[in-house]
Amino acid sequence: MVLGDLVEGGLAPAILAVIERGVHHRPTLATTLRGEVELSSGGEYPPVRIVFGDRQVVVEDGPASEPALRITGSLPDLVSLMVAPLVGGVPSPISARGRAALGLVAFRRVRIEGRLGVMRRFLALIRV
Repeated sequence: MVLGDLVEGGLAPAILAVIERGVHHRPTLATTLRGEVELSSGGEYPPVRIVFGDRQVVVEDGPASEPALRITGSLPDLVSLMVAPLVGGVPSPISARGRAALGLVAFRRVRIEGRLGVMRRFLALIRV
């Protein structure tokens, strides 16, 4: 795990801790992720770029150049995705937290753009 470029007021150190926890608890899943992921709060904070490489993961403040996945939403909404129980890599409609997370996406408070497989693996990795 590498902490890359930082911007004042950026979230990269906090996101690094979440990613590091996921890699520690789900190492096999972490090895299946490749490419860039961008987490954006829509201007509230600088975007966070996460690069899943062959041998390391880099987390830094700044936009991704060619993200395989981009997730945009307010910080509380992004946290809601992290704590939602998952079924098949998507928030579970059986759980109240899962339904709340699905509602955030359905009502476009959280926007997810990119490859579905990357999204499922990424959400499973960052799940708290």
